[in-house]
Amino acid sequence: MLYLATTDDPPPIVRTDLAVHLAGRHEAHAVLIARTILMTMPSARIRLAHPQPAYEAYKAWSRAAAQAAALFAGVRSGVVPEPEGLISGHLRFDAPVRPPVVEVLPAKLSPTRAPQLRVSIGGLLTIVTDMDAVASQFNLWTTAYRHAARRWGNLPDIEELAAGKVPIFEDAEAPALTRAAA
Repeated sequence: MLYLATTDDPPPIVRTDLAVHLAGRHEAHAVLIARTILMTMPSARIRLAHPQPAYEAYKAWSRAAAQAAALFAGVRSGVVPEPEGLISGHLRFDAPVRPPVVEVLPAKLSPTRAPQLRVSIGGLLTIVTDMDAVASQFNLWTTAYRHAARRWGNLPDIEELAAGKVPIFEDAEAPALTRAAA
């Protein structure tokens, strides 16, 4: 295990397939296409082919947004360490995921010495370093959830979630994607 020489605190252990480090307002899109939700953001393309990850992600980013103001008080703009802004990857969620993890890292515990908010959903770890990045990600995952609620009938809409309705996943039909004949 590698530790930063500038701290006595070990960095958090991260287990993920794709880590995306974001700062500032950024372009992010979610569209319903081919019976799945395709999401694009800097350095990543994510496909949601099952309703449960959409639900878990929306809940996680709602919790993250609620914690962000206190964490980023006084932070004007975050920083993305090189070369992370240049790396890109693809991830597909086609089955249920474990409950997401939202971590708040104040500057003294962060490997970059700047506050970080980390949201881990399945194999995706998204690290944001300022309020603008949080707002962009919250908007992205909210849009993705709205598409998912239209696509899968077992997901309540956002207003119903706020009223306490919960989804049922045992009857969820994941789309069957087949390879096109050559």
